[in-house]
Amino acid sequence: MRFELRAMVLLGVALAGTSEAAPLTPSVIPDITLKIAGSTIQDNNIDKVLKGPHGNDGFCLSGTLSTYKDADIGGQGTFWRAWFCQLDNNTLQGLGQVNPTLLILKRNRSGAVTGVYPLLEPTKKIQFMSISNPGQCTLTSGSTTAYSCRTSQVGDLFPDSPDAGMLDVDPGLLRDSNFSATIDDQTYNEPDPTVVAATLTVINAGAVIQNTPVSKNLRDALQAAQIAQGTMASSCLKEETLNCMPSLSKAMLSDLFAGNIAKWTQVLIDVGGKSTPLTQFAQSPLTTDLVHLCRRNLGASTQAAANAYFLNNPCTADAKVPVNLSNPAAGPVVLAPSQVSLEETCLDNLSGGRRGVFNPSGDTAFAVGMLTTERNLTLSLDYRYIKIDGFAPTVQEVYNGNYPYFTEGSYVFRKRAPKPTGDLLTVLNRLASDASSPQVFGALNASINQTFGTGTYIATTGQGYSSPTVFDPVNPSTAYTHQPRGSLLDNCKGVIKQ
Repeated sequence: MRFELRAMVLLGVALAGTSEAAPLTPSVIPDITLKIAGSTIQDNNIDKVLKGPHGNDGFCLSGTLSTYKDADIGGQGTFWRAWFCQLDNNTLQGLGQVNPTLLILKRNRSGAVTGVYPLLEPTKKIQFMSISNPGQCTLTSGSTTAYSCRTSQVGDLFPDSPDAGMLDVDPGLLRDSNFSATIDDQTYNEPDPTVVAATLTVINAGAVIQNTPVSKNLRDALQAAQIAQGTMASSCLKEETLNCMPSLSKAMLSDLFAGNIAKWTQVLIDVGGKSTPLTQFAQSPLTTDLVHLCRRNLGASTQAAANAYFLNNPCTADAKVPVNLSNPAAGPVVLAPSQVSLEETCLDNLSGGRRGVFNPSGDTAFAVGMLTTERNLTLSLDYRYIKIDGFAPTVQEVYNGNYPYFTEGSYVFRKRAPKPTGDLLTVLNRLASDASSPQVFGALNASINQTFGTGTYIATTGQGYSSPTVFDPVNPSTAYTHQPRGSLLDNCKGVIKQ
């Protein structure tokens, strides 16, 4: 009788294991909670690792993953994110629990600094989004797995210290002109690179392609100017192809970001020995000739990337200082969106003369910004990516060594208490290794189809990967890196081939 009862219990367990998995709901209490802060673009990596490069080979048991985005009108789903699933011991080995539930909470608001400063000063808390506050999260229309979450009421956000940071740059770069002293009303000390190296484990997360997109009206004017110069086909005006992609020089972009060019009339185009102001090539009327810069907030990784590449700041003693103060009377007009979605809004509104927080007067202006290259795939927003020094921001050109404006990101966590341990550390280590692998990058790139090329991510020899003699888009890797063998990751270092 005892044997028969035990057999029935085991049979019941076996049948339960074969039942169809269901996505986890906010009411489920997680076995493991991993709190990450930092750059928005790394959200794609988390998503791909949990689902798997092929959609059925990820960390999560198939069918259990649910996802969460904030409903904040400013963040538009980019300030806070969350992923909730049951882990699969077969794909994520080394756990001390059997198929535990994992909740990943991701804080993106305020940018990369949120994944560094609170790790260096862990007693100072930053806000994370809860998903379990009563009435907070509701399923989006037509979905059984995707939730939209309120962040405006008491309990929707809660203060805590992150377990890890995910960045587009190395943590040591977030100093000097990239230093942001305040996060969520907490004041932080400026980090010293030696303290960062002593306190944090820093894992190279591979390369992310950076660019300086421009308002669409500026793109059109650059096309018209280069057609007039004879360096672009006459059929290219307003076309969206690689061959019709206009270029700006690194030197000019450096002057723009340093504030040395106040008006677009100062940018002269040589056509047949005659100098013509760039504004004369505008395809629709401008209401102002002032340079408009949609830069990012202090502490954002894209701003740190631009400062390092174009201004050598904070990398050398003779570095240029990025322009921070806006001069709406004489130019340049400097705007500082606090999130990537707002950066896009800044460029879009200025191109179309649309009123908004970054364009209260409804001006139509030429604007330059800074973004990684996975945005605006449908071209629905009025901004476009450009070539720099004649080369497009493509994975192929990074592999070839022709486009050096990329940064190597990082996964960072504390070396000493309070540091991640046990299953939390196991998940974090696997996330850091798998989310930046050539295989995952290839899968991510396949869904990033711009008119000028495919992809945004590429692994590097700085991570320890080898680079093939022929470019492989399925497993992209390059010999060019900011991390020479035997050294720490440092995006201040010029790109070298190894």
